[in-house]
Amino acid sequence: MWVPNQFTDFSTLGTLMPSISGSLSGHEDFELGIPRKVPVTFEAEIPDNGPADGLVFLIPGFGEDTDEAYTRLTRRQIAAKHNLVVVSVRAHCHFCRPKQSIPGVAVSIEIDPWSIAKVIGALVLQGDSLDGLRSAEEKDALRFLKSRKDHKFSLSAALIPPGEDYQNFGVLAALDHLLVLNKLIDDGVEFDHGNIIAAGTSHGGYIAHLMQKFAPNTISAVIESSAYPETLPAYLGFGGVEYRAIDGNIEFVCSTKTAWSNENIGAPNYFGSDQARIRNVCDPDHLETARGASGSRKTQFRMIHSSRDRLVNIDLKRHQSNVLRSCGFDADLQVVDEADVDGKVITTLDHGLGIGLHSLFDRFYPSLIRKPAPTDRDLKTRLCFAGNRTNYVVDHGRSGVTASISANSHEPAKSDALSA
Repeated sequence: MWVPNQFTDFSTLGTLMPSISGSLSGHEDFELGIPRKVPVTFEAEIPDNGPADGLVFLIPGFGEDTDEAYTRLTRRQIAAKHNLVVVSVRAHCHFCRPKQSIPGVAVSIEIDPWSIAKVIGALVLQGDSLDGLRSAEEKDALRFLKSRKDHKFSLSAALIPPGEDYQNFGVLAALDHLLVLNKLIDDGVEFDHGNIIAAGTSHGGYIAHLMQKFAPNTISAVIESSAYPETLPAYLGFGGVEYRAIDGNIEFVCSTKTAWSNENIGAPNYFGSDQARIRNVCDPDHLETARGASGSRKTQFRMIHSSRDRLVNIDLKRHQSNVLRSCGFDADLQVVDEADVDGKVITTLDHGLGIGLHSLFDRFYPSLIRKPAPTDRDLKTRLCFAGNRTNYVVDHGRSGVTASISANSHEPAKSDALSA
């Protein structure tokens, strides 16, 4: 039976069901060794009519959870309708969009001063007198550019997450979710351990797939919309655009602060093929590793994707679905075309489909088959994802989940460069 602990927030208890919240230290950054200064926090709704039929993590995409009241309502709606523990986690680099903030935690924008110099230089070449430009300081330069309303400017910028978080691209976030799962079990929250689901949209759906990769006996199902199956170089600052912010006549072209480099192969923070592969959720060899470690129950995958998604081409999702099926998983991909846009559940063919997490979950949860089986925690699963130079090892046990890296003893079989 669940017993309140020192992290329980009784202020959110309502008449429908108990809500709990908590905090814990995130998984150590075992790749780069950067300190974790922002704690992992979570909130959960717990049905009050006996042990829950399972647990689901709801994982939004980048910047999709700015309305905490709506997020709580979504959790309660799913918990009440399906008798599930419903959990939201603020994991590593969860805050990486300008509108995301809670007291003491906010995302800032760091503008590239060279990009400001370039646009002002362009104005000089066009004959602008620069009247009104008081100094070269950023605030004065921005004020001046905004005064030139007949022009549109594009400035490069970096999104700076709180603490020393950076764009890790999923590995630490997935492990943080699994740590929260272990904490809920340790704290006595009662639910069917054979029915643990990860559901997400866009980057949240990608995190759900990574959770399954790292815990193939634990995650019984992945439900996702518009998730990317592999590393997107633009999100690591390796070219391309991650995010655009508009302020009047100024567009900020942004990427989240990165601690990785793709320039010097021998550097400790070099992002090469092994770092990309561990983040690739349809790598055939890694899927075989996960399948080989899984028991009698195989994860079920329910995916929905737009045929016109410009961020993640539909061919990538079809490839992912085919690879999952070839590895023996129950994988279903629904491709959305113009005729499927109903204005209620699916509102657009753009990335994300405009589908809410509650609608996504309601769409696919009835299709899942519950099959009791031990979790990785029970089995003490050890996974070794082999790479050319580096092996990634994930260990499960009663004390939780830990990940580490080790050098691969054999010579690299192919180039270690990250392919864009």
